[in-house]
Amino acid sequence: MAKTVAIVGAGFTGLPLAHKLLIYTAPKIKDGFKVILISPNSHFYWNLAATRGVVPGAIPDDKLFIPIEPAFAKYPAENFEFVLGKATRLDAEKNTVNVLCNTGTYRDISYDQLVIASGSSVANDLPFKSLGTHETTLTSFHALQQEIENAGTIVVAGAGPTGIETAGELATTYGDKKKVTLLVAGDRVLHSFQPLQSVSQQIEGDLKKLGVKLAHNAKVQGAEKTETGQTVIKLLNGETFTADCYIPLFGIRLNNSWIPDNFLDGSGSVKLDIYMRVQGTSNIWGIGDMGNLEAKQVVASDAQIIHLAATLDLVLTERADKIKEHKPANKKAIFISLGKQYGTGQIGWWKVWGWMVVYIKGRNIFTDMAPNYVAGKQLRHASM
Repeated sequence: MAKTVAIVGAGFTGLPLAHKLLIYTAPKIKDGFKVILISPNSHFYWNLAATRGVVPGAIPDDKLFIPIEPAFAKYPAENFEFVLGKATRLDAEKNTVNVLCNTGTYRDISYDQLVIASGSSVANDLPFKSLGTHETTLTSFHALQQEIENAGTIVVAGAGPTGIETAGELATTYGDKKKVTLLVAGDRVLHSFQPLQSVSQQIEGDLKKLGVKLAHNAKVQGAEKTETGQTVIKLLNGETFTADCYIPLFGIRLNNSWIPDNFLDGSGSVKLDIYMRVQGTSNIWGIGDMGNLEAKQVVASDAQIIHLAATLDLVLTERADKIKEHKPANKKAIFISLGKQYGTGQIGWWKVWGWMVVYIKGRNIFTDMAPNYVAGKQLRHASM
């Protein structure tokens, strides 16, 4: 009997997982096999490079946004279907996912195995991750580029990797032509990641060399747009900043509105068992940002993709008794590039040489790898 795997989400985990199943598992199933990939986005967004891409003219759109459908044209139609739409409801008892297609119609998709890979969005609806359809994301992306181009003062809030790299890219490009400020909620950058003190110190030193003003213990309370078009940012300590362009890069929002509440933990993540299976189910799995097994970082996705692909292969070929436990790496891995000149990082408790980060990541933020990644020719991406 034919078997169907539905994957909700065509990002850094869902898309390569689909390729792996089609390449390695499909030939083993003689009674019919199909992967249905569900996403409202027609293009894969290489958002790892968004920190540089939002700078006008820094990276062409076609290096960041790559069509998905052509990458799967090599597979037989009976083995693959790409559904452009947003999942709206999961019915685990009926083994169906209801999808609002981009055409405006609804469709129930039946599955034998389901993979939740719907990922997350930036909490403030900024285009550093997909915002639904490709057209919506691109419109927002270009609007932010224009706002940056017109701004004299830019305030970036959030001193995690995305905020740090964005501030560094802006300062690298504009120098003293624009005033760039980075609001740091804690006493040092990357505070919530608890990196080596020397890593935080080097990042802050490099940012200052680039001309970025750092404001520590600057936790945002709120922001309000004025009649002049500027934004007034209010901090918990009573201090205020005024910016022509305000870029809040703290917090993420999980894309979980379609998932039953009993599958989610208190943070909104999907509750997974040691096999990456949703607790209380036999045929629903979670991967990437949606899972609760390890940190929501792209560095964790390689191992998750490999493990879940192998697990599904065993399940689909009637060897479920051989599946193995997924063991999270739990190793710190941070690589920060600040333009093409500065960089640093950490693997475990070892500090990575700055020149190495610049050479490996800082030159083009792996945009040269994106086409092969989307095409399934390079199923593993670099650790970032």
